[in-house]
Amino acid sequence: MIYKLKGTLTSAIFVLAVLLVLSLLILTPMLSMIILAAVFAYAVRPIVRRLQPYLRFESVAIMVAMLVIILPLILVLIYFIDSVIQSTPTLITAAKSMNIGNMTTESLQNSTQLQQYVPTSVYPYLGSASGFVETAVYDILGGIVSYLVSLVQSLPYLALQLFVFFTATFYLARDGHRLWKYVDFVIPHDRRGFFDNLFREVDNVLKSIFFGHFLTAIIVGAASGIGFYLLGYPYSLFLGILTGFCQVIPFIGHWPTYAVLVIYDFFAGNYLRLVLVVILSIALSILDMYLRPQISGKYADIHPMIFLLGFICGPLLLGLVGFIIGPLVLGVAYAAFLAYKESKESENESDASEKGKKELS
Repeated sequence: MIYKLKGTLTSAIFVLAVLLVLSLLILTPMLSMIILAAVFAYAVRPIVRRLQPYLRFESVAIMVAMLVIILPLILVLIYFIDSVIQSTPTLITAAKSMNIGNMTTESLQNSTQLQQYVPTSVYPYLGSASGFVETAVYDILGGIVSYLVSLVQSLPYLALQLFVFFTATFYLARDGHRLWKYVDFVIPHDRRGFFDNLFREVDNVLKSIFFGHFLTAIIVGAASGIGFYLLGYPYSLFLGILTGFCQVIPFIGHWPTYAVLVIYDFFAGNYLRLVLVVILSIALSILDMYLRPQISGKYADIHPMIFLLGFICGPLLLGLVGFIIGPLVLGVAYAAFLAYKESKESENESDASEKGKKELS
């Protein structure tokens, strides 16, 4: 018994497992940044392969590719935060000027515009709904501002996270292929079929997420920003970014931004623009219903519930980066089940063919 225990404690696998666990414990404060860096390194590699023949040096190609992908995202994030800070007083003033919270049942009954379209029995519900809308607007804006204030207060830690993120992205994009050699070395020969299927399905899932969901969200957000600008909405670029962010989330899409604008135009009395923004929203819904399945179907057909749970649970566990890591982790888990299913089916088919050969012989 003592000999077996001594042999286990001194085995190479046990030592490596202990060191791996200790390494993960040390990396825990920055583990989310490292995972995020691995995702961006995966996105950077195809651009590096295209740029390297022109830039000659791989390191230079990687830095240029990182700037092409990451710098626009950082600029958009900075603009988004700045727009939230600047637009919050304006939105609160606009909400007060429309007297949403002061729309009592009596004022609604005296409104000739509402009398034409709304039954008298609905007036009390409209009054309570208007107060709810005002409270919701204040709560949402207050929550966003308080989160941004806490984010500013943690700037030193955020700067350290960004440093780890950029450094890890660079080295994973440059030397990530070496990791596959170690992975390939430790995989047993009889398990290579499963891992080959796993790597293929993971690649399909990542492409489905990047192209089918993020690219669709970028297109919808850009079209919304242009539409908002042409319709004369203030902060049109900010609203377009917000629409693109909502578009990524399954079952939600671009509707929250458009619903707020419809309510705003209704209380402001701008009914023509209200109709136009509804038409724009319907057109983008048709575009999304056509574009997303066309792109995602080329790679992996992932159930929307997986992404919804990833977008909800990821940020609760990991913060802001959870919006990306959450769906990716659940998507990779889904790919692992697909790979296991395919490997089992292939094993059953091979066993059935061998059994048939034996019966024939």
